[in-house]
Amino acid sequence: KIVYLKLNTISMKLNLLLFFFSTLVTLSWAQTPNLSKYNEEIKKVEKTVKYFEVEKINDQFYMLIGGGGNVGIYISDENVVMVDNKYEIIEEVLMSSLREITAKPIKYIINTHYHHDHSDGNRAFGKMGIPIISHENAKIRMQKVTTLYGGIYDFIDGFVQGQYPSEALPIITYNSKLTLSEGGEAIEMYNFGSGHTDGDTIIYFKNANIMHTGDAFVRYGYPYVDLNNGGSIKGIIEVLGSIAALADDQTVIMPGHGNLSSKQDVLDLRDSLMNLYQKTILGLENGRSYQEIADSIEETLVGDPNMPKAEITKINYIKSIELELKN
Repeated sequence: KIVYLKLNTISMKLNLLLFFFSTLVTLSWAQTPNLSKYNEEIKKVEKTVKYFEVEKINDQFYMLIGGGGNVGIYISDENVVMVDNKYEIIEEVLMSSLREITAKPIKYIINTHYHHDHSDGNRAFGKMGIPIISHENAKIRMQKVTTLYGGIYDFIDGFVQGQYPSEALPIITYNSKLTLSEGGEAIEMYNFGSGHTDGDTIIYFKNANIMHTGDAFVRYGYPYVDLNNGGSIKGIIEVLGSIAALADDQTVIMPGHGNLSSKQDVLDLRDSLMNLYQKTILGLENGRSYQEIADSIEETLVGDPNMPKAEITKINYIKSIELELKN
């Protein structure tokens, strides 16, 4: 009987160990993020992006176009301040384009927000010890796995962005406003609240009267709003108004995607979205269908021809406004 009890006890312990190990493996598997869409995008970028278009604004300011969000370059007497940095995988392409402009070192990198097509390059530049600056919420998003909102553009549905390693995280963050002085230029960073995400930074080079908006303002049509990660359609309309209030008629604006722009371009987008938002609320209150609401909005924002059909996106916007109102 004693031998039997001992064997039974050993068997129970083994079963408990097996159960614990099985549970640990299951939890580990369940917590492994599905980065398939991210990995597909990285492979595509690596294969297709071999150079960037360099647009000169003046002797000190440039915009690098292609392969992710627009990168802003400010060159002081001794250093470079870079706004956004595209993807890690094309860091050499980015540096090659920069070296066509200047041989000066990068002193700071400013992230306009946490999305991969703007800040994935942190993974490369952080290893170089270059200080990275962002809004505090952008850093928080980078510290965890996030699933982007797929209700506006279907190709984003199911897109998971992985956690950034510690060396890729911003080391300087702020809450509402931060001013940085470099080479006689006052670089003002603003967060105007939830818009594209909850961690957007608008960068205003005050003396030069040049601004980089990140994806708070874009030129490809209906702007993407990440409702899963603090974004707000009502908020982005208000943010666009704040951007316009900060600018004047001579301000040169670098959007997150698209061509160099003006204050009027920002106001035009703000007014278009406000009209859509107000008519959506009215239509929902009157029990109209999504299509009936879309038909009541004469304007359809058509931008980049490579983006999905604008009419479909308009209806997705209406659905997303309804979702936001419910939450």
